[in-house]
Amino acid sequence: MSKPLRILIVEDSENDTLLLLNELRRAGYNPTFERVDDAAAMRAALDRQNWDIVVADFSMPQFNALDALELLKKGGLDVPFIIVSGTIGEELAVTAMKNGAQDYIMKGNLTRLVPAVERELRDAADRRQRRRAEDKLRVNQEEFRVAHEIQQRLFPKAPPDLWPFDIAGASYPAEATGGDYFDYVPMANGCLGVVVADVTGHGVGAALLMAETRAYLRTMAVNATDVGETLTRINGVLAEDVDVERFVTLLLAKLDPQSQSLVYTSAGHPTGYVLGAAGEVKALLNRTGVPLGVPPRVPYAASPAIPLAPGDTVLLLTDGIEEASSPRNDFFGVQRILDVARGHIQKTAREILEALYDAVWAFSEGQPQQDDLTVVVVKANA
Repeated sequence: MSKPLRILIVEDSENDTLLLLNELRRAGYNPTFERVDDAAAMRAALDRQNWDIVVADFSMPQFNALDALELLKKGGLDVPFIIVSGTIGEELAVTAMKNGAQDYIMKGNLTRLVPAVERELRDAADRRQRRRAEDKLRVNQEEFRVAHEIQQRLFPKAPPDLWPFDIAGASYPAEATGGDYFDYVPMANGCLGVVVADVTGHGVGAALLMAETRAYLRTMAVNATDVGETLTRINGVLAEDVDVERFVTLLLAKLDPQSQSLVYTSAGHPTGYVLGAAGEVKALLNRTGVPLGVPPRVPYAASPAIPLAPGDTVLLLTDGIEEASSPRNDFFGVQRILDVARGHIQKTAREILEALYDAVWAFSEGQPQQDDLTVVVVKANA
């Protein structure tokens, strides 16, 4: 089967052109060609057609290979350029190679033509593939930068002042920006909604879905008293905007400073924990429903009230903490989370949060994070 080849021949001799074409045809090529012998004709040929390769005589009455190379440069074209000449001195050949020619072949030794053409076509294909990969990388880097900026603008600037609770939260973004989200949302009767969420995927799409979820939550929670009803309403509108490949896991916990208690609902989010003053697990904040955006009409129920005694600590996390890995591919896991919290149980919410992050960083031994690390810590004071 013949191989198509679009070849621009810069040559003033028809006979030499036929010799080149015959050599290519014997090697199985089916060349589509145009012969030019001056700058104007070459410029017009480059405008009319995308060429796979250019083969040029070095010197012609009205043109030469160095001028032809300059035309290619000015056009920003990455087309392999091979000189085929009857006579060319070593100094001129070196000059041509420095100017961008890939090879030069003597007309008396055309057996080198086909191997040179095949090599340059392979190299050109490799360069195109590399440029595509580099372009994709630049696009991804810009997308991650934009997503990171969106996320950082939406995170709370400071924890709320809500006695008797000491609250701290932070999200440490991975290199590949994800869709983690945490927030503090005022609710009815002086209560505070504490939110931890994770949107599937990475990049701008995940960041925008996170921003949409935040907007719905802040709008619907402000006068709400029932966290289950709040998530039910949010899911009803969010499901209309989310495709089948994306969803949101979210835990909404309502802190009531009057009763010093917590009520929560969890849309498929990883387990949270309430630890006592001695570090014992007093309550697990397990999933109470499916992730948001999966089915459009699913009711979410609130948990019974969980009393928070002085010294109790609430841990709300995304799965980036639990699934952080060491160089030996071990997960950080729930037990290490609890051990770190117990080891700092008498400290402030901020100190517990920072201890968790430091422990994950030490565990991973500095290797890049694969997911965002997001934690909210709530301590009940006396």
